[in-house]
Amino acid sequence: MTPIETIQRDPAFPRLKAMVIAATGLAYYADKDAAFAERINRRLPFGRVTTAGGYLAALEAEGPGGAEYQGLINELTVGETFFFRYIEQFDALRAVAIPECLRRNQKTRLLRIWSAGCSIGPEAYTLEILLKQHFAEQLDGWQVHIIGTDINDAFLEQARRGVYGDWAVRGLSPDTLDACFDRRDRQWSVKSKYRQWTSFMPFNLVEGAIPSYPHGIGLFDIILCRNVMIYFDEVTRHRLLGDLHKALSDGGWLVVGHAEAGPQLNELFTPVSVPGATLYRKQAELPPQPAPPPPVRAWLPPVEVARPAAPVPAKPAARPSAATPSAVPPSAASPPPPKEVATTNEQSSPLEVCLARIESNRLDPTAHYQLGLLEEELGVGDPVAAFKRALYLDSGFVLADYHLALAYWRRGRLGPAQRHFRNARDAMAGRPDDEPVAQGGGLTVRELCGMLDLWLSGEEA
Repeated sequence: MTPIETIQRDPAFPRLKAMVIAATGLAYYADKDAAFAERINRRLPFGRVTTAGGYLAALEAEGPGGAEYQGLINELTVGETFFFRYIEQFDALRAVAIPECLRRNQKTRLLRIWSAGCSIGPEAYTLEILLKQHFAEQLDGWQVHIIGTDINDAFLEQARRGVYGDWAVRGLSPDTLDACFDRRDRQWSVKSKYRQWTSFMPFNLVEGAIPSYPHGIGLFDIILCRNVMIYFDEVTRHRLLGDLHKALSDGGWLVVGHAEAGPQLNELFTPVSVPGATLYRKQAELPPQPAPPPPVRAWLPPVEVARPAAPVPAKPAARPSAATPSAVPPSAASPPPPKEVATTNEQSSPLEVCLARIESNRLDPTAHYQLGLLEEELGVGDPVAAFKRALYLDSGFVLADYHLALAYWRRGRLGPAQRHFRNARDAMAGRPDDEPVAQGGGLTVRELCGMLDLWLSGEEA
């Protein structure tokens, strides 16, 4: 029997694995016993400890803050990353999110970015390089803070050194290497001018409170949390997305990995599509609305309602509905509310809510547009048809043109895609740069034009 098999058969092995996953959120190992046992084997012997049971007891005695616990976390976490990884997302930040943040924060002149799960640091340094190469003039006199956090202290130590091998800088042009790095023996060191705004600190996304203002975790303009949640189970992922939403300023932007999108993102954020990437924006909180005055109830004498000897089953409705409050409580004999005012209950999905809205008003272009967004994100229905209906009802609906173009592009229909990109661009001709785009969640004409320029670059006018 191999050492790894011995560890797996130890009666304490399931408890050891469950304890570590609960503390780190690394549900990636939930169905990978051999991989987890192999990591444990790397840590044994630990002093006189040679079994999984003994190792579990040692970890419990030491606690999550202990050196050996951290050593095990270092074995379990993944450090594969490199500079400008997923360049399309950095292009999207440059074209859309960063200009929006600079406009929104013009009075405070403060920009805060969080690289959550930063690993060995290339993502955080990439952000500083991007900002200084493309926005140096606009950021003159600003306070800029880029915070990288990770659970792995060995990764953070390397991030602070800012020294990397060839693998981390693969794909960078010779000009970029020369401008941003110093060559030291066989390694590349980030130049000091690109390390002024960036700092690193340990933080556990699963156990740490978010926002955590004493740690500087909160009020961010941009959060990157890429390829982190793929290691978490659905409950942890759901909770973390809610926490990241709270940690963003109103109007802030979230960037996640391509495999981490899902319905909850659309419930919390507004998706903004750019070439090759989707960013997620937090909507500004609406000011609290005053409570409506209580309804005036006329005095009525009590009414006795004759009840049948046996209950009469109600005819099932197509969708749950709630009756409008009335001066007299509805009785068993009351008619159901009109179809036009029926509402969905709290358990209804966003798709059901959208369909109910269309059913109540089929001439609402915004409802058809929202349906297209949901169908495209969930991979159901016919989003092309939904966007077309929105445009039929409102030919000047710019974002319907834009998302119809994206839908065509994703289906390989490049001709119609380019036509609708051009339609969207032409529809904004002559509009003020700072004018908000309808249904854009604060997106301005200038920002949408910048996104369209990426799609139409190189095309003959």
